[in-house]
Amino acid sequence: EPAEAKVIKQIFYSYLNGMSMKQIADSLKADGILTGGKTKNWQSSGVSKILKNEKYMGDALLQKTYTVDFLSKKRVKNNGIMPQYYVENDHPAIIPKPVFMQVQQLIKQRQNGITTKNGKHRRLNGKYCFSQIVFCGKCGDIFQRNMWYRPEKVAVWRCASRIKRSKTGRRCMIRNVKEPLLKEATVEAFNQLIEGHELAGKQIKANIMKVIKNSKGPTLDQLDKQLEEVQMQLIQAANQHQNCDALTQQIMDLRKQKEKVQSRETNQQAKLHSIDEINKLVEFHKYGLVDFDEQLVRRLVEKITIFKRYIEFTFKDGEVIKVNM
Repeated sequence: EPAEAKVIKQIFYSYLNGMSMKQIADSLKADGILTGGKTKNWQSSGVSKILKNEKYMGDALLQKTYTVDFLSKKRVKNNGIMPQYYVENDHPAIIPKPVFMQVQQLIKQRQNGITTKNGKHRRLNGKYCFSQIVFCGKCGDIFQRNMWYRPEKVAVWRCASRIKRSKTGRRCMIRNVKEPLLKEATVEAFNQLIEGHELAGKQIKANIMKVIKNSKGPTLDQLDKQLEEVQMQLIQAANQHQNCDALTQQIMDLRKQKEKVQSRETNQQAKLHSIDEINKLVEFHKYGLVDFDEQLVRRLVEKITIFKRYIEFTFKDGEVIKVNM
């Protein structure tokens, strides 16, 4: 495997595992790894460009830039002045498409935050492995990490709506969870997952394949063909100075429909990819997990929900496991 491909994989999986773009850049710099420009001056902006570059999942966006002066060969960024063409599966992928799409989703979440079930907007960060995935089973808000110093120093995860009163003056009274207990419950959840995954994983995979097989509506290929036909009609209508509003709206509707189908297929692929990841975990830890592993949490846990008497773990393949407290 080429050295560049290894670096690209390291960047993507480091981001998925919770590192920020700046942390990744600093890590690459510290390791003496060269950038594409053959320098050691890694910046978060460079990491960002790599994480957002579709070529690493095998696709290509053509004509990102265009030549404005053929004598000087000066090229500028194409901000819609010239047409762009997106080509899927243009070349072998370094990063699996489900992983690439997971990273894009994570970038958006970290930039924009999330709106919790109780309507609160919360900013996210990946500093701790539980930072973005622990939620309240009572009010739906996110859990945040606090430090307690009495009677002993310990990290505690608390519902954000318990830490700060709502506008009505009420606080969520769901229990606080000390981090050691949360880690212990996580190990227990992983061990339950390992024990029962063979049957559950097969069932989930079968369900996903059934959904794919029975999916109604047009496929991506059919939508692409429709788009191409309508775009040709639009060009002809424009050349004949006809009203193009209906055709333009039809193209917009088809694009929205295509986005929905793409999103659905990406989620299905991500689930299948997660099943494969958990299969590897089960094989590697077939005798059980002894110690808490932060990276496993980042890679495989979708969501943790805290209830009064138990914690519910939702894994990225769709499996749900409850651990009593």
